[in-house]
Amino acid sequence: MRVIGPEPEKDRELREWFDDQAKRNLERLEEGAKTIIQLVTGLYGVLFAVLALSDQPPYLQQPGVQMWGTASLVTLFLALFAALVTVFPWRYEYQQDNLTKMHQVFRSMHRVKSWSLWIALVLFLIGTACLGIVIGIVLWSF
Repeated sequence: MRVIGPEPEKDRELREWFDDQAKRNLERLEEGAKTIIQLVTGLYGVLFAVLALSDQPPYLQQPGVQMWGTASLVTLFLALFAALVTVFPWRYEYQQDNLTKMHQVFRSMHRVKSWSLWIALVLFLIGTACLGIVIGIVLWSF
């Protein structure tokens, strides 16, 4: 609903507060995605250390290590991809004098970033669990 006339100061402050929260929310989503990117990169180091691809230790022949290692590798890669979708600077076009379109674009940006970060988080958790299973198999199989 649009009020005609000057905007009361209390309403203006509330609107500005919500605008500020909306801007910060997008920043927080992107920071979360950057954190997942950093964690996935670190876990890849752990995963490759456990799998020791250059030495081919005997535990790599175990089907459990191969299966869970592959699952971890794939899900962590997909988590990395989803996090990159969150931080990628997509081009959004809108009319600068059309507030309705600007709100639609903002909601679209927020929806894409929220979903891609949520997917990245779920995949990260699955990949980390798979990595934990690989480490468990390696440690307790001898």
